[in-house]
Amino acid sequence: MANPFSLALNYLRSAKTELQKVTWPSREEIIRYSALVIISCVILAAFFAALDIGLNKGITTLLQNRQGTAQTAPAPTPVVPDIQPTSNGIEAVDANGKPVNVQVTPVK
Repeated sequence: MANPFSLALNYLRSAKTELQKVTWPSREEIIRYSALVIISCVILAAFFAALDIGLNKGITTLLQNRQGTAQTAPAPTPVVPDIQPTSNGIEAVDANGKPVNVQVTPVK
């Protein structure tokens, strides 16, 4: 089995050799490519913004035209509970199963 340190050293040497073969862009090329990317982003953003606004207006117009012809459902009536709260005691059952009325008094 190979020594891990020699493997790492060989990897770093080969990486350095490959990086020396790379042709790096000049300053002018970097500026040109960066400007191209920024202009492309602005054009695409404007296109998608216009598309979004157009679709939004179209859908809004379509929905407004349909609201005049469609029948709307009546508003739901509020639900009123049929159980009224009581404050005169708690019902409990003793050991024989008979109901016991437990009075609760607040502690002062």
